This record gives sequence, C-alpha cells and structure tokens, in this order.
Amino acid sequence: VSGPDDADAHRAAAVFDRLYRAQEDPWRYLSSPYEARKRALTLAALPRPRYGTVVEAGASIGVLTADVAARADRVVGLEASDIAVDRAAARLADAPHAEVRRAVLPADWPADVAGADLVIASEIGYFLQPEELDALIDDADAALAPGGELLLCHWRHPIEGWPLDGDAVHARVAADPRW
Repeated sequence: VSGPDDADAHRAAAVFDRLYRAQEDPWRYLSSPYEARKRALTLAALPRPRYGTVVEAGASIGVLTADVAARADRVVGLEASDIAVDRAAARLADAPHAEVRRAVLPADWPADVAGADLVIASEIGYFLQPEELDALIDDADAALAPGGELLLCHWRHPIEGWPLDGDAVHARVAADPRW
C-alpha cells in the first residue's frame, strides 16, 4: 500500500487515509487471532492494574485504545488518518474518557498530555524515519511523569518499503540510556 516515496511522517495522512479508504480494518484488528493475542499480551505486560493518563501513538481504529480505556482514567490516542480517527470515535462512543485525535507524529505531539503515566507506541515505529522515531521517543519521554512507562510493540517480521523494522525500532530505543 505504500512505496518508497511514502516512507516518512509527512506523507502519513495520505498513505493511511488511502489504506483505510480501501479497507475497513486493514490490519484485521477485529478478526485476526494474532491481533487479539497481541492485544492480550500487551495488556498483560503492563505492570500496573490502573493508569491515570495513557497516550497511544498510532491508535488506528481504536481497538487497543478501547481495551486500554478499561484500565485508565484518560486515554489520548494519536492517529494520522482522519478516516481511522472517525472509526475510532465510533468505537469509543461509550468511553467519554478516551479519544483518538488526528496527529501526524512526531510533529503533532499534543502539549496537554504532560504527566502521562504510560505512552504506548505499538506498530508505529517502523513507519518513521530514524530521526522521526528519535523525536517521537523524545516527546514520549517529555510527556511521561516520573516513574511513567513506555511500551513498545512491533511486528518482528520483515517490513518492506519502510526504513526500519520492529527489531531496529526496539534496538534503537533500547540503546538510548533513558530506557
């Protein structure tokens, strides 16, 4: 769905809007056993039973957002695609403390999430250039309250058409002494 010219954040809205226009649920969040298991493992990996503010970078159609909302006082999902944001809003209609906003990351990181207890970057890191990933991680670090947590979750198989893969994303963050 993307080519070499799509591989950075400034093209994200167009790339992902095109994807969501073509498919209601392009990654099969709602039907894939892999995706269901990944969400369950992601939630199980969280060390706290409850969080204050959670920021989810790359919220897509809000499936993980809704699951996290059950364990948080406030969830702010960030997503580049207007189409995905609309689908997430419908999914989160019964969770007034959870929202997904349009944001092309890292440029549109919101100022009103300072003091977050948790930042989730799931399946987004490899859609960024290395320096954009660094900026996203800087924003996450600045937003986190003391003792706040960063959770990364990425596909570990080959990624075509993008500069990083899941292992490279995690290695880059793990090499940062803050983490």
